[in-house]
Amino acid sequence: MKILALDTSTSKIVVYYRDSEKIITQTYMGKDKHGRNLGVVMNNLKNFNINFEDIDVVGIGIGPGSLTGLRVGISFALGLSIDKKIVVVPSTKLIAANLMNSGKNIVVTRKARQGYIYGAVYDEYLNNIVEPFVESIENFSKEFEKMENFVVIGDGAEYFGGNLPEIYNYPEPSRLGYLVEKEIEVENFVEKVEPLYIQKSIAEINFEKKKQRKDG
Repeated sequence: MKILALDTSTSKIVVYYRDSEKIITQTYMGKDKHGRNLGVVMNNLKNFNINFEDIDVVGIGIGPGSLTGLRVGISFALGLSIDKKIVVVPSTKLIAANLMNSGKNIVVTRKARQGYIYGAVYDEYLNNIVEPFVESIENFSKEFEKMENFVVIGDGAEYFGGNLPEIYNYPEPSRLGYLVEKEIEVENFVEKVEPLYIQKSIAEINFEKKKQRKDG
């Protein structure tokens, strides 16, 4: 079986490829546009004589994250996946996989629109405790204070005292491969792929700010 998986939900693009003979991982982290960066990564894969038409399963990170980045990655993956099987992975779960089997619950926090974060909470085996959400930093801080036996990661961890090395805050291609292959094992294939985009609207944010000022 030939598997190709990618995640473009953060500034770090990760790609995983496996067939019966080899495993190849690629990462790219830069300030250029996702489309350009993804093109660089995919061209690098071609140097390993990979024929994308021979792929059997395509894995896709669906966010939450940058809508622009997600659309680039998902559109590219869907282009590859015509007549192929597809599996999807929430990007918060992908980041949480950096600390699976740690003996602690894993709180993933990612920077969203100003003053807000994306978040999700998993146990050490990556089972959902809290599904992916978007919330103001202020409101989530109140819930965060009640949590016990946890570790916080993601690029939003700085708001909550997170101090682990930077590598834990972003997706890793080997973890992407692990999660995608787990989905393949249970044949959790999907027909339709949509980005897990849960950002609040400007109207919702403004309403919350007005309510907070009124309550204060």
